Order: sequence, then C-alpha cells, then structure tokens
Amino acid sequence: MNTLVGSAQGFSSGGPGKGMYCRSVTNLMQRHAYINSASAINAHFTDSGLFGMNIEGPGSHSAELLAVMIEELNKLREPIPDAELNRAKNILKMNILMALERGENRLEEMARQYMTFGVLDIGKYCDDVNKITSEMINAAATKALAGVPTMVVSGGAINLVPSATEVARQLK
Repeated sequence: MNTLVGSAQGFSSGGPGKGMYCRSVTNLMQRHAYINSASAINAHFTDSGLFGMNIEGPGSHSAELLAVMIEELNKLREPIPDAELNRAKNILKMNILMALERGENRLEEMARQYMTFGVLDIGKYCDDVNKITSEMINAAATKALAGVPTMVVSGGAINLVPSATEVARQLK
C-alpha cells in the first residue's frame, strides 16, 4: 500500500507526482493546486503497525485537504488495475534489491530476519511481492483503516478539521 500511494512534493525536480501511482497521488497534486506535498506513512512491526497519509497545504484548505486524504485512503479498498499493481510491485522489488545491494546490508537483513522469523532466506522477498493481489491490498486497507484513526493536525485553521470520530465514519 505504501508503494501504491507513494510520495510527491509540488516543487520536486521533474514536477509533482514523481514516484506516485497513477490513480492516486500522482494526479492528486495536479487535480488540487492547494496541495503542497503528499506521502504515505508506513511503519510495520510483527504485532502492530501504522499506515496512513501525510498531506500538506495551506490552513485555509484544511477541510479540503482532509477530504482528499480520506478519498485517497478509501480508494485502496477498491480493485486496483493490473497495470498500477504491477508498477507498484516493480518499484517495491527494485527498492528491495537496491537496499540489499551492499554485503553489509544483506548481512544485517539476514540477522534481523533470523531474529524475527527464525529463517535465513532473503532471496524470497521478490517472490513474495509477486504474490500480492489487489484483493490482498483491499483487505489490508480495510483492516488498517478500521477503527478511530490517529490524527495530527497543525496550522492556523485546525478548527476546520472534523474530529477523529467523524473521520473514522468517513473512512467507510
């Protein structure tokens, strides 16, 4: 999900939307001129995790920024076209292989994997990525977006942002 959402800044070289997937945040900044940057937030552990979005723009558009973010997160529950899913998988596999390019990094990852799972097989990461389906992402998004969200709002017009309970209701 993190790779599908991606990240972009309005003033990055090459223009907005670099590294973003087609249906979501790639066009997000092009469709909404008030968005300065958008990115996925992802931290995962063996027993818990955090997934969401960080979206930035002027405080005068606080309500619109939140509405756009909720809409984008809800789209992760919809079927993902094969072209977009394959693009995200290829980006993820490239990132994995680049991260394991140095011997020191491979050794560290093997140690972490052995401590966590009791196995020494970093070679199957790309195989695991290839097995991901749209349905798996939809189910993971549904689970990740269930319940009351954690929200951080800053700026001068935070009174325009609805409560976490209201946001949870909008996250279907």
